[in-house]
Amino acid sequence: MTVRIFASNLIVMTFLVAASPAALAQEAYPDLKGNWIGPGQSVTQGKTDHWPDTGETGPVFREGSWTFVVDRQEGNRFTGSHGLTDGTRRDPVLGVIRLDGKTIHMVDDDGTFLAILSGPNEMEMCRTEVTPDSRLVGCRQLTRQR
Repeated sequence: MTVRIFASNLIVMTFLVAASPAALAQEAYPDLKGNWIGPGQSVTQGKTDHWPDTGETGPVFREGSWTFVVDRQEGNRFTGSHGLTDGTRRDPVLGVIRLDGKTIHMVDDDGTFLAILSGPNEMEMCRTEVTPDSRLVGCRQLTRQR
């Protein structure tokens, strides 16, 4: 009888540990590694690092192709870079995937990103940048290249 109770308790404890949120979360994060490319639309004001300076003092509506690269990922944390697809500048980014497995927060040296995965190889990535010299807000529709 004691052996049976011990075995039952051991099975229940094993199940509880395996089903804990931490254990489930480790398996829930999507693999983001790779090259993501797609069109983006933004509104800028002032001198920004990726776009050519137009000399305009008011807001400028811009469109272009963007590349986002994830080169390293451990669980929900990752590193990579982003820049205009035809540009030479690539800014490093740090990011995390939220527990829902779809919402992504990122930061580079002068702004933040919020991205939503709409599929295993598709995401919408929006950026906000505020510096003493510029303001920018925009979104990109990115597809992972396989």
